[in-house]
Amino acid sequence: MTTVLPPEPLADRARTLTPFETGPGTPAGRYLRSFWQPIARSVDLEAGQAQPVTIMSEELTLFRGESGRPVVMDALCPHRLTKLSIGNVEGDAIRCQFHGWKFGADGRCVEAPLQTPALLERVTIGTRPVREEFGLIFVYLGEGPEPEFPDIAAYSRAHGYGLASAPVLEAEVYRRYCNWYLNHENSMDLAHVPYTHALSANPELTRTGFSGDAAVVRDFTVERLEYGVRVEEVDDEGLHARVTVLFPNVMHLIIPMRIGTLENLYWRVPIDDESHKGFGIMSIHTDEEGAREWRQTQKELEEVAAKYPLTEDCAQQIIRGEKRLIDFVDHPKLQGIEDALTQQAMRHIADANLQNLGRSDRAILQLRRMFLSRVAEFVAGEPSASDIWPS
Repeated sequence: MTTVLPPEPLADRARTLTPFETGPGTPAGRYLRSFWQPIARSVDLEAGQAQPVTIMSEELTLFRGESGRPVVMDALCPHRLTKLSIGNVEGDAIRCQFHGWKFGADGRCVEAPLQTPALLERVTIGTRPVREEFGLIFVYLGEGPEPEFPDIAAYSRAHGYGLASAPVLEAEVYRRYCNWYLNHENSMDLAHVPYTHALSANPELTRTGFSGDAAVVRDFTVERLEYGVRVEEVDDEGLHARVTVLFPNVMHLIIPMRIGTLENLYWRVPIDDESHKGFGIMSIHTDEEGAREWRQTQKELEEVAAKYPLTEDCAQQIIRGEKRLIDFVDHPKLQGIEDALTQQAMRHIADANLQNLGRSDRAILQLRRMFLSRVAEFVAGEPSASDIWPS
């Protein structure tokens, strides 16, 4: 049973903090780093492949060993400081393209041509704990030993529909040219849907995005939970949407569909303070016929999507005045363009002090207060036990 808690006041020590800055050493950055964060989809990293990754303004090297093991280590070879990601994967190690220094998955230098044995013993490169779950690669960047990995399946069984057993289950990723927190707050903003998504919710103009039901303006409830904030849009017809934000940066979304129920878990992960990625576990709870219908539709839509720029680039074209939203009415990811458009048009980092918030923004205000309070507790050495996922 969910307990509805009263609004949480913003503590004095949290008033000077900001959720927007997440680089190394920043309060919000340290807080986010104390949790496992996704950095890539499994399908985007083949065995023997290396790639550069930037997360919270921190550059890293990600590669998958020939055994299939994903490895995360510092971005630069400690020899002459060139990017290791341009090197070659050998077994579960990576060899620098510049002078051939080779580093194992544990960070030890195992080969350094023309160097002394003493150098091999003293040279290492920093590595990070890695987990691979539900088609996503997670990394822990915090201080000290890594925390327990959240039991995603158990949480979904208790608070959703059990995404691990859904007939449609996929990992997703997208990029946005704006601060991560603008998108994170958007999770709580059900009031934006009838207006931001008016085009994609119009079945006479497009067959993508929301159903026409999304264009109806409805009130919603807001609950402050021990581990986050929940908003629900419910009327006499039943549930229309439920969004739960789990600290620090996870959204759990449940929306009824014609063929079943959509259940998503999404992490909003900063690249830097002016851009971020969304990593998601998308599931549809339906029958076999519904799953076949969905896959066939997605196959057709992906073929169309290949003809267009990415959603974030479509949004930038509109912001620059080069295109109109209606120009993308046939884009299979029109809904994503609409969200990217409004968020990227807010500037990279919005000045919250200049915003005029009202009753429809009460969930956003609640989230801001709770998030900054959690950051303040973390900085003060008082991490909250409620940040552990419930199950």
